[in-house]
Amino acid sequence: MNNIENNLKVITLSGVEGIGRNSYVVQYKEDIYIIDYGMTFPEGDGYGVDYILPDYQWLMKNKEKIKGLIVTHAHLDHVGGIPFVLDKLGFPKIYASPFAVEFIKEKLKETKYGDKATYQVVSENDIVPFGNGVSASFFHVTHSIPQCYGVCIHTPEGKIVYTGDYKIDETPLNEKPTDLAKIEKLGKEGVLAAMLDSTNSYEAGKSKSETEILAVLEETIKNAEGRVIIATFSSLVTRISGLIEVAKRLNKKILFTGRSLENNIKIAYRIGYVQPVANLVIDKSKINKFPDNQLIIVTTGSQGEPMAALTRMAYNKHNFITIKKTDTIIISSSVIPTNTMDVQRVADELSKKGARIINNKLMDVHVSGHAYQEDMKKMAQLLNAKYYIPVHGYTSFLNQHKQLLKSIGIAESRVLIASEGSVFSFKDSQVFQEKKLKVFPAAVVGDKILEQGESLVAERKMLTNAGFCTIILLMKDNQIAHLSVLVRAFSTRKQSDKIIETIKLLVPKWYATLVEKDRLKKYLYAKVGAYFMKNYEVSPLLSVEVINYP
Repeated sequence: MNNIENNLKVITLSGVEGIGRNSYVVQYKEDIYIIDYGMTFPEGDGYGVDYILPDYQWLMKNKEKIKGLIVTHAHLDHVGGIPFVLDKLGFPKIYASPFAVEFIKEKLKETKYGDKATYQVVSENDIVPFGNGVSASFFHVTHSIPQCYGVCIHTPEGKIVYTGDYKIDETPLNEKPTDLAKIEKLGKEGVLAAMLDSTNSYEAGKSKSETEILAVLEETIKNAEGRVIIATFSSLVTRISGLIEVAKRLNKKILFTGRSLENNIKIAYRIGYVQPVANLVIDKSKINKFPDNQLIIVTTGSQGEPMAALTRMAYNKHNFITIKKTDTIIISSSVIPTNTMDVQRVADELSKKGARIINNKLMDVHVSGHAYQEDMKKMAQLLNAKYYIPVHGYTSFLNQHKQLLKSIGIAESRVLIASEGSVFSFKDSQVFQEKKLKVFPAAVVGDKILEQGESLVAERKMLTNAGFCTIILLMKDNQIAHLSVLVRAFSTRKQSDKIIETIKLLVPKWYATLVEKDRLKKYLYAKVGAYFMKNYEVSPLLSVEVINYP
């Protein structure tokens, strides 16, 4: 049933056919509320694309209806797209925790309109009234970055809850556990639909506590021969705050290297999440003033990123750290599958220098910030929603989440599997799936979003997969005066020379059969393209130039 008047809608704009670029929309009547607007990195060969964003065209067309952008937490897959589209969306007010607000402000400093953004800092106890019977409330969840919230959108039609990224950790670091009492209260009051984190739907049991991981790290640091270099995600501020406490207990010094990591620590200091300790955290100018066995170095680069600090250390390009044989290097993060080879190369280079490498396969030096199966079941039971929408995961993750919910007695008809652009409409506590929105993820190169239809990525794919062919014709009196053919990055030099000779023979023959001479350029595009496809089953990037001399 389409176009239900005055109804409540949940739109999964992105974040439901992969991990990353999370963005969801709740619409009541004409009012639009955006929950998160993240980004992700391209998988495999990105052909020069730096980031992928959720579709923003639908939001831009409806920007007058946007009443707010609600942020659950400061991870890039939930906020990283904001700097690229905030102006296109008419600068809606951003509602977020103190940490998330400061993080977004730092990102917006890199744009030309950072001072135009407006914010409302919210706490887990706040209720934000939007009018038209709609308000937003929040509840604290444990994740791996400070001040993570789940959000509840209260509407006259019913409550829509989004858990955000969460885990149920009874002994978290530097924060309270997930607020199960508040979640249960929402469930008892009645939740119409709940969007649930599906990241670890295939992981049985309960995830380990961050406290357990910190204990392993502390023991390793205490027994290390020399320096301990810990590579982790710059956003794992909870773990980093724990490492500061470890350094304090073991009477060691701690140093941070990596721009994003240093920025996040500054934000944590600024909002009071981490308390400065005199003479504990040192800067690079003092690194050589202390014995190696007194130093803990926390660094970026756990994913083998080319410009990250750990990678630069591995290739002797770091400006003040040189790897030593006595170093213990801990990769304290999970490895994103597409980064496996990059991480392996960096580990190999570090090993060549004699350093000891510890990763999650050797010791429990990392734990996920997302719930495992038993906690996912508990969250669903506490929310006691009429409908559930698994989000934040590949399609198989969402369907596995559905199986989990079925295993605790939730009927299959109450679990709604979404794809990008899905529109679920609710009226009188019934759900109807409307026609999907046509959504197109946006590609970012540098600091610019590529316009729809932009050929840059397609051309780069063609160059990578099939090389290019350039043909230049000099025409005089409707005759070919000179013909130049260039083929590169397609085959061996010998084969390329043969192709060039063949095309030079074919072009005059094709031209002789062409009746409409003014169509020469388009005609050659078609003929040369067909030649490559027929003989080599490839479509190289073609360039044809026809220059007429008087």
